[in-house]
Amino acid sequence: MQFFASTAKGIEGLLFEELKSLGATELRETRAGVYFDGEIELAYKVCLWSRLANNIYLPLLKFKAVDGDALYRETLQIDWLEHLASSGSFRIDVDGKHNTINHPHYIAQKIKDAIVDQIRDKLGKRPNIEAERPDIVLHAYVKGDEFTLNLDLSGESMHRRGYRLESGKAPLKETLAAAVLIRAGWPEQLKKPDPVLFDPMCGTGTLLIEAALMAYDTAPGLSRGYFGFLGWRQHRKSIWQNLIDEAKARSEAALKEPKALIYGSDIHPQAVIKAESNIRRAGLMNFIRVEQADATMLEEAVAESGLIVCNPPYGERLEMEQAELEQLFRKFGQSLKQHYANWSLAIFTGNPESVKSIGLRPVKKYHLFNGLLACELLKFEISEAQFKQEESWQNRIVRQAKLMQEQGLSEHATMLFNRLSKNEKHLRSWRKREAIHCYRLYDADIPEYSAAIDIYEQYVHIQEYLAGKDIDPKVAHQHLVEIAAATQAFTQIGWEHIFIKQRQRQKGLEQYEKLNERGEFYKVQEGDAKLWVNFTDYLDTGLFLDHRLMRQKVAEASKGKTLLNLFAYTCTASVHAALAGAKKVVSVDMSRTYLDWAKRNFSLNHIDLAKHDFIQEDCLQWLDQARDKFDVIFIDPPSFSNSKRMEGTFDVQRDHVNLIQTAMRLLKPQGKLYFSNNLRSFKIDSEALSQYKIHNISKACLPEDFVRRPNIHHCFEIMEL
Repeated sequence: MQFFASTAKGIEGLLFEELKSLGATELRETRAGVYFDGEIELAYKVCLWSRLANNIYLPLLKFKAVDGDALYRETLQIDWLEHLASSGSFRIDVDGKHNTINHPHYIAQKIKDAIVDQIRDKLGKRPNIEAERPDIVLHAYVKGDEFTLNLDLSGESMHRRGYRLESGKAPLKETLAAAVLIRAGWPEQLKKPDPVLFDPMCGTGTLLIEAALMAYDTAPGLSRGYFGFLGWRQHRKSIWQNLIDEAKARSEAALKEPKALIYGSDIHPQAVIKAESNIRRAGLMNFIRVEQADATMLEEAVAESGLIVCNPPYGERLEMEQAELEQLFRKFGQSLKQHYANWSLAIFTGNPESVKSIGLRPVKKYHLFNGLLACELLKFEISEAQFKQEESWQNRIVRQAKLMQEQGLSEHATMLFNRLSKNEKHLRSWRKREAIHCYRLYDADIPEYSAAIDIYEQYVHIQEYLAGKDIDPKVAHQHLVEIAAATQAFTQIGWEHIFIKQRQRQKGLEQYEKLNERGEFYKVQEGDAKLWVNFTDYLDTGLFLDHRLMRQKVAEASKGKTLLNLFAYTCTASVHAALAGAKKVVSVDMSRTYLDWAKRNFSLNHIDLAKHDFIQEDCLQWLDQARDKFDVIFIDPPSFSNSKRMEGTFDVQRDHVNLIQTAMRLLKPQGKLYFSNNLRSFKIDSEALSQYKIHNISKACLPEDFVRRPNIHHCFEIMEL
């Protein structure tokens, strides 16, 4: 008999060798599958033992049919009672494309009608259609007007081993996982004494389980409760039972003692729980170990050598941005070099560009598909010989921007250059009149170039806004290269003074986490104040340019008075108030990092630190306990925070009424409270705050360089009635 084993594109060659090892003859490799010959026992054996095949088809009939009527007539050539009982059930799957019949459902309907009519005419009974696990599954493959009617012996895709009920956001099919392991070299590792496999991003454990099934001679189909031949009228039960008994005996013998060390970890505790559930269902809890751990902070290796295999996030499906992925791989690579020298590494990815940040040269690449997504399996040897000079995401942007400048700016980059020139001309007289040293030159004026470009005296700070999910990452990257090239060409500021970041949504403590460890601070001027800014280590620089006028208002109101600055950040408003003659400034923020930065700002301006207070505490908790009164209070909270340092969460829209009411208790008679935030959709609850005089000063606090974004912040002056 001739059979056809289907598989994913890219692993046909592996399937060819697997079928050959199982005893198949007359093999012929084709796109997404392999034809082979053998007895029905071989087909059963392939269903039970193949780690790579998706479906095993037994061709029943090949014919041509130009329309539905012809299809119906040709289907009647088969005596369907040889395959299906009159009381049985079946399903028809259709693949391919016909010249004139456009609907697969119509093809399935015509085949179904022929089968049902034939059996009913003979016996007066008809079989039923059953979508889930019918007695037999028929597969119709059509190309042009040529049809092949197959019996699907597998019944459903053989990647469904039966052990995985728990899956993650981007699950890897078991058959593809097996292919990844084979290409990665796990079978060769198993020939060595004491083989070791580690998956540091194991997700729900598919790679680990497939590796253990290989290590312990366990048939991947042994846990399946359903095959398409079990309800087939020609099914040879005794042959199948013998194969099952043999497979169980082989597995039980291999599992008597551990042969390999197979372990994994994942940063997400929920993934680890799911992995343990799948491992337990596969009967491998004594042979696979998983734990929660960060792949970028690996501990010492458990052996001198072994194989690391992983399927890390791609970005597209797990909502990670390119810069975030590259940072992940950079830290992962550093950790591997430190603790896993002399190990082999295989990474299966749909985003090979981000993997370049790992700092290793691949020794082999394989092209595979995860569904329709083109992927690569990259193999590395973790050794000094394979270490490569790391190039950061920012450095690559600069290198490519320099190359663009050498070749001449593109048409779109030239358009951006002209917009920068127009903006600078518009702002020039204002900057000179107001003595502005730090300002926003560009703010996503051209939709394709979604970035903010800020000038800090002789420095440039470029922040690319978060790209939409419908934007091709390669297109977004090219746009950023053009932004960098056009900006440097226009400003003529040296590349060493141009800093590029990708702005992302921040959650909880992320707003305080470092992006870098360079610790380089630069001194800039704003009005009478000198301030330290940092362009590399944090998402923000330490100086919010859009709050320039708000800082002036707070400073003017604080002359000879006391100021409370809540959510003080780097205390730039506190510095201005102290320079304006405030008697005392109390600055409260939960970040020690920013308060230390604030003290440096005070010292830079020769302000006596002893006269002012810097309090590291959750502002909301501090407010509840505070008793001192202040002439001026300035509150500029985050839009949202779920920091571990806070009890519960803070949402400025939800919580601003309580925040303002609590703060107003500390305001002296005739005092002023200034409240601002950057939530674009913010609406102050005037009714709930009706006991106060509220003056919206947003427009008055909007600097000239931010008029293109009038809703960038909301500012209010609040007093007692």
